[in-house]
Amino acid sequence: MTARPRLLLADDHSLLCEGLRAILEPDNDVVAIVHDGREVISAVDKFTPDLAVLDISLPGRDGIALARELHDTHPTVRVMMLTMHADRLYADEALRAGAQAFVLKLASGSELRFAVTEVMAGRTYVTPLLALSTGAPAPDETGASLVTDQPPLTPRQLEVLRFVGRGLTNAEVAQEMGLSEKAVEFHKTRIKKSLGLSSNAALLRYAVAHDIV
Repeated sequence: MTARPRLLLADDHSLLCEGLRAILEPDNDVVAIVHDGREVISAVDKFTPDLAVLDISLPGRDGIALARELHDTHPTVRVMMLTMHADRLYADEALRAGAQAFVLKLASGSELRFAVTEVMAGRTYVTPLLALSTGAPAPDETGASLVTDQPPLTPRQLEVLRFVGRGLTNAEVAQEMGLSEKAVEFHKTRIKKSLGLSSNAALLRYAVAHDIV
């Protein structure tokens, strides 16, 4: 039996941490929650998590500085940034500091769980919402990414997702994009897999919740 990932959550908002615990604990063990950046390293030493989920704007010490220290002193501990800062510059800096994931607090619970799964599998994850929120260049169709080599969504998929968010049917999306309905359904299937969603209804809710219209 594979051991469940052990997570440490660091955010100064207690209610958010409890919400994160509720989202993540079905598949992971939340072994520690801290609210001050100065407590993170000692908590890592004490609870030996596999993954530290850090807010960038922690009191006492910011998440990027912590990611850098953890990368140097605790290389087996993976780091995910969970932040309100929808800025590619923050993502670039976080990944250079040693973080393996960059997720916005606007993300759905399913995306957050998917990001944890990707990181624990040794892959890097950057939310597709980053390009939509900032106007940063999106990945191209060949797989060039925002800040990594494995983009969650291509520009074509983002375009499909925008039409989904407007409530268009497959036939209507196909007409708008000059594609076949089969091609539209294929793109939707790939999008759902990338975002960790299980149904077309969940895809619509995701698009609406994140204002991808």
